[in-house]
Amino acid sequence: MTRKLYQEDVYKKECESTVVEVQGAGTADDPYVLVLGETVFFPTGGGQPCDLGTIDGIPLTGVFEKDGMICHQLLPQGNPDLIPAPNWKDGSRVACVLDWNRRFEHMQRHCGEHILSGIFFRECGGVNRGFHMGSGYMTIDIDVPGITREDALRIETMTNEVIWANVPVTTRHYAHRSEAEKLPLRKALAIDEDITIVSVGDVDNPADCVACCGTHPSTSGQVGLLKILKLESYKGMTRVYFKAGKDALEDYQNKHRILAELNLKYSSDDNDLSEKMKVQEEKNKEIRQELYLMKNTLIGKAASEILNKYEAAEEQTDNTSVTTPGLLIREYPYFRANDLLSITKILTEKLTGSKPLIVLVSTRETLVILASSGKHDCGKIVKDNAHVWRGKGGGNAAGARVMFPSRDDLDCFIIFIKQAYHTTR
Repeated sequence: MTRKLYQEDVYKKECESTVVEVQGAGTADDPYVLVLGETVFFPTGGGQPCDLGTIDGIPLTGVFEKDGMICHQLLPQGNPDLIPAPNWKDGSRVACVLDWNRRFEHMQRHCGEHILSGIFFRECGGVNRGFHMGSGYMTIDIDVPGITREDALRIETMTNEVIWANVPVTTRHYAHRSEAEKLPLRKALAIDEDITIVSVGDVDNPADCVACCGTHPSTSGQVGLLKILKLESYKGMTRVYFKAGKDALEDYQNKHRILAELNLKYSSDDNDLSEKMKVQEEKNKEIRQELYLMKNTLIGKAASEILNKYEAAEEQTDNTSVTTPGLLIREYPYFRANDLLSITKILTEKLTGSKPLIVLVSTRETLVILASSGKHDCGKIVKDNAHVWRGKGGGNAAGARVMFPSRDDLDCFIIFIKQAYHTTR
């Protein structure tokens, strides 16, 4: 079995080791896997990601345990500076160097999880039934439903008080269950031998005491701080999202930056920012309502202008509009697609007799809306012709839309429409 140096000294950052077995060809499909006699690298397990680092200068891509042996996966081709490939064989001596920053962050985060889970157990009897250490946050699943935010904040404070007290974090290894069960465990043991117990604080009255194979700092103060992010219901339990250690500090720094930017924008401070944002939102709602009413008025006027010209049989053709018995074209610099759809709805409801082809253009979006009361198949017009000018869109017989990459392409499509549908068909 591989000698697990990280269990003997969690602060050991490098070592020399003997290769026990070499697997793989060092390709992307079949990477090297080294089994070592001793290692400083913690393998994935217990909810904690594996350590990374280098072996003979080659980056590790993964570490896992199999049948008591620690397997180290490497891909030399991923390092362009590595020429030639290593000549490893059984008995070779290799240099292992740990990515210490990654390890220490995992130690901080995992120890923070222990303390938080222990305080939840002490304060509300909730057992941690699931633990996940992701790259952006951690979660624990406490088997108590409906934990309130107030209770979570209280438990968060108690957790940080344990961190500030800088109590010892002790890791003990036991050969058999009977020895480990003498400790005040918060969770029943799931294995019978080769058991590792992590205790935070006085072993007789610990903040937490539980079986764990992960890596932890020697004192709680090294965790730094812990922050609960949110709570959610999950399978009859409460899922707690949180950060700890450097990750929590960076999260606070980022949120403080955002808060400072918002305070500058709203001429506020932390105490009245929320109120000033509410006041501004009310003003914005009033402005949006005014704009909505003004736009509806413009839409109504645009539809009335078209109807009046059409009903007066006033034929018109220029660069931006066409009014003929079989074709209506209008161009608008300020309307968007939804606005044009509102206009076409009014027109198709009113112009049910002659059934012209309605073509409305939004120059700001280089977009065309086609509509018909049944005489023309708008979807077919777009499908058969728009692609010639790089237009993309579609629809059905009653209506279609198409967007063009440039104004020139749009104009070419409109010229085609004018030529093809200028007379009644």
